[in-house]
Amino acid sequence: MAYQVVARKWRPQRFDEVVGQDHVTSTLKYAILNKRTAPVYLFTGIRGTGKTTMARILVKALNCTDLQPDGEPCNKCECCREISEGRSPDVVEIDGASNNSVDDVRDIKENISYSPVKSKFKVYIIDEVHMLSKSAFNALLKTLEEPPAHSIFILATTDPQKIPTTVLSRCQRYDLKRLSLDDVAHQLAKILDAEQKEYDMAALYAIAREGEGSMRDSQTILEQLITFGGGKVTENEISMILGASDKNQLRGIIESIAKHDSTAAVSFARDIYKSGKSIEKAARDILSLLHEILLFSELGNEKFIEAPAEETEWIKSCSELASTPDWTRLFRFWNDEYEGIKSSDFALMLFEVAVITACSFPTMNDFRNFAKNISSAASTMPQNGQPAEKKTAEPVKTVGNQQKPEPETAEKQSIIEEKPEKTEKMQKPVPDNVEKAEKQELWRDFTETFKESDPFLYGRLQSWPYQEDDKSVSVTLTVTLSSDGEDFAQRLKSLFDNFSKGRKAFSVSFEKGENKSIFTEDELHRMEEIEKRKKNMIESGAVKAAVQMGFEIKGVSAE
Repeated sequence: MAYQVVARKWRPQRFDEVVGQDHVTSTLKYAILNKRTAPVYLFTGIRGTGKTTMARILVKALNCTDLQPDGEPCNKCECCREISEGRSPDVVEIDGASNNSVDDVRDIKENISYSPVKSKFKVYIIDEVHMLSKSAFNALLKTLEEPPAHSIFILATTDPQKIPTTVLSRCQRYDLKRLSLDDVAHQLAKILDAEQKEYDMAALYAIAREGEGSMRDSQTILEQLITFGGGKVTENEISMILGASDKNQLRGIIESIAKHDSTAAVSFARDIYKSGKSIEKAARDILSLLHEILLFSELGNEKFIEAPAEETEWIKSCSELASTPDWTRLFRFWNDEYEGIKSSDFALMLFEVAVITACSFPTMNDFRNFAKNISSAASTMPQNGQPAEKKTAEPVKTVGNQQKPEPETAEKQSIIEEKPEKTEKMQKPVPDNVEKAEKQELWRDFTETFKESDPFLYGRLQSWPYQEDDKSVSVTLTVTLSSDGEDFAQRLKSLFDNFSKGRKAFSVSFEKGENKSIFTEDELHRMEEIEKRKKNMIESGAVKAAVQMGFEIKGVSAE
């Protein structure tokens, strides 16, 4: 017998042999046993998930002369053997990509009226049906809606979105899901056990990842490895054929990033490059490992990890090197970097810079300390030009045995022991010079009320000279024409009177002059200082660290 590749030799011949599609196989067997078959079936799913295989098994079950009690074909009768070998005259397989014209559909319509030669049903399997032209679909509509009683259509496609809704409405649709890594790896293990070949489960999981949920793709890679490795399927063969990096190098990079060891991480990256492995594939494999680590770090359940036992243990131990928010940030960062690495001609440089950047990420504990430092700094910042008041810690009262306090000065001891009974006794007389200064600051207090609500007016009021004593405030307005300022003076006097509550009289005088800046030299100098302070704050290490953590600067206040 001629040699058969693994994908064809191990193609499922029964519903129970189909991997990972129990939701479809159980429904089809129930329909067959209860004779509730539909005239048109549609199987959808990515490549290599079993669409054509499922169609052939369904045809065998429908035409089997010795149907099993569980709805499975016997695979022994003449109909089953002919269908399995692809020589049944009543089963027609059509490639929709190369037979997509109206004339091809007309041939189907002409032949479908003839009864089957040997079988119960004449079946048309149209693969990649989405490739049919619009005219071909329109020509097929009537036949799909009312096919002869002895005929069945089975359509298969990887892209159901391209099929007209008028066709979809005439089909009984089954979506075949992408296969999990566990399903693919264990199926490959069954094949190798039957073929009596040596293998490592880690290698089979690597093949399953490369197959991306497609059993056929994974079996094709397996075929290649069996041939290359002389019957052995190990991680060394995987590394040679697929260009995959050594797992210890990939794990070393992730561990070094978690430990903020950029030297070790870059060394592992250089080793991958020197060994001739694909930098793009290494970046993708790291992303896959970060995904597994993040899942376990957040969920704490290894059932979500699709990996062999040894790798699962490493994932569990590595997840403890950082917090879940740290792994989340790293995964998102690496995903963005991978998009650039896979399409760049300078993959190594981008890879190394990405590794160094990831090693410099502050942890959530660093951020907590940063937040504490910011809070502490805010409490000691100057308020209105005056240093923040230093608070004296209150003495701690204890119950029971008390320790003797440390020796204190007479001044401190008197403060601690002083226990006033009433609030009035704690008030001290205000010095005359302080009271006088407060009385002469009414104009400044008034102008400060416009600082936030009307900065333009605030600047003008700050620029005009004034005289203030215990009983009155006099302001000199510099205007181009005196008539321009009379109305403004009246409004200003009204505002001041409301603010002062009659405590001081208010008067305005006018002084003609050229248009000048609304700010005084002192104000301009103060504004320049504020801008410098804002710039220094933005460029400070603490703020840069916060931006790197993912925070956004909404505003800066340096007053």
